[in-house]
Amino acid sequence: IFYVYVSFDGIALAFKDSVTGSFTFDNFRYVIGEIRSSSGNIYTAIKNTLTFWLLGWVMMPVNLLVSFLLYKRIAGYKFFQTIFYLPSIISGVVWMTVYKNFILPDGPFCKMMVNFGIFEANNVPEILANSKYALTGVIMSTVWLGIPANMLIYCGSLCRIPREIVEAAKLDGVGFWGEIRYITLPCLGPLISTQILLHCTGILGASGNVLLLTGGKYGTTTLNYWMYDTVVLGGQTTIPATMGLLMTAVTLPIVAVSRLLTKKIEDIEY
Repeated sequence: IFYVYVSFDGIALAFKDSVTGSFTFDNFRYVIGEIRSSSGNIYTAIKNTLTFWLLGWVMMPVNLLVSFLLYKRIAGYKFFQTIFYLPSIISGVVWMTVYKNFILPDGPFCKMMVNFGIFEANNVPEILANSKYALTGVIMSTVWLGIPANMLIYCGSLCRIPREIVEAAKLDGVGFWGEIRYITLPCLGPLISTQILLHCTGILGASGNVLLLTGGKYGTTTLNYWMYDTVVLGGQTTIPATMGLLMTAVTLPIVAVSRLLTKKIEDIEY
């Protein structure tokens, strides 16, 4: 009951005038106008959201490769495990505080950039308070936090692959990349297809640690943060409801197509 009521109430809000409460299409006109305007907040939010979504696609093979290397216990794998797992062990708020101090103008990261000649010693920017670098700073934190979360899933699945298959493949002369192509990817097919489907459904919900790092300033806002800012801080509900309805209309066909494609990936039991 609560789910159905909230859903229909959200749809009704999209067609409601925030002042008079009467039926109107003005909310849709406003949202579409903001999307078409390159200087609008919604346009910036959509652009950044798609940036984080595309980053997720790039990180999928990276996460798989890192997990595979740790699974194979390469030299120094325990050190890398510690580095990657730290964000999962430490509280998110604490970790973001550490990260913000890490990239301060007098922090280790900026000092390293000065040594490499990327930043000038007398003009080191404050990354999270600079429109040129703020989004990059948020993306870096997302990458660092995203690897351990997915690594736990991939490593757990990799450990389930029978050793007999891997040993037999080695006897047949299968190398490093061959093991990934002919054994790892097929065995992880169901997991990968599920992740692809979930990632497609989140095309307009992708985001970074915007709230804790920049508060949506300096061109870093995303659709998720824009809705939070508009509803919670601004007290406006009709415009976010309209945007939510449009997001649903865009996402549903993508989810349907993704579901059909992922069904073609064969399930492997082992």
